[in-house]
Amino acid sequence: MRDWNEMLIAVAIALLLMSSGAFAQQQPKLRPLRIALPSNTIGATHFYVGKSLGIFESYGFEPQILVLEPRAALAALLTGDLDFYTATGTTTRAALRGVPVRIIMVGLNRPDHALVAAKEITSVEQLRGKVLGGYTAQATVNVILIELMRRKGLRPDEYKILNVGTARLAALTAGNVPAAVLNGLETVYAVKQGFRVLARAAEVIELSTGGLGASVANLQNKRDVFRRAIQATLESIRITATQKERVLPVLMKQLSLSQEDAASIYDAVHSAWALDGRPTAGATKFEFDIDQRDMGLKEPPRPEQVFDFSLLDELGKR
Repeated sequence: MRDWNEMLIAVAIALLLMSSGAFAQQQPKLRPLRIALPSNTIGATHFYVGKSLGIFESYGFEPQILVLEPRAALAALLTGDLDFYTATGTTTRAALRGVPVRIIMVGLNRPDHALVAAKEITSVEQLRGKVLGGYTAQATVNVILIELMRRKGLRPDEYKILNVGTARLAALTAGNVPAAVLNGLETVYAVKQGFRVLARAAEVIELSTGGLGASVANLQNKRDVFRRAIQATLESIRITATQKERVLPVLMKQLSLSQEDAASIYDAVHSAWALDGRPTAGATKFEFDIDQRDMGLKEPPRPEQVFDFSLLDELGKR
């Protein structure tokens, strides 16, 4: 009897192993999805959420999220080493210069950036004649910096910009610049160290950020892959915008924030999410007006020079 029971157990184990092996073989291999950010920021929350909560995985992707500065990211898009770049403004201006890239969706329609200064500086006017911390020429950070200064009455020739890339917070805290435009996460760190917020971009500027920029070649050749990537990103945006209780732990872990700080920066951008993946009319007008002015374009940019929402259109018909 004992031998019979042992044999039954052995057979059951063998069947279990066989079924497990068959299930494993049926599981599709995840496709790496390479997404580059200009910096780690609250504006990338939907990508962190999509990765942490397994949303991208449910669409067959293994997301690889990295930080790249504009020139490196654009070059990687064109060589096919990168699927997407999330710096919407940078990708827009590259497209207008003739680089074969397009914006295929956006994530937010208001930027989370702020103009932050040393505590002894109490107004933007005091920055006249100073050297301010920027990112790179024609990057979104610099566009925001110039616009915030303009709205306070300062022309670009009344100050200088030192482009230090992702080291803006470091340059500010080291005293190398008296002020810099920081993203929402960097602003939290700076305020904790006694620095002062002079202006918040989201209060006065509509501008699309956190989108998916892709090469024209990849958009043509990888449509099925990119369609699923857009679906995963849209689902991530909707969860980010509506399920705060699931998002805060992701922010706390990803960005090393306290619950209080995570909630604060979540609330700051809560109304900015582009639930349909498209820019608002105001965001597009602001971007194109700035681009025409700063790039010396004879005519306003045309949407088809920058955007390709054909995959969004296809998804909308389903």
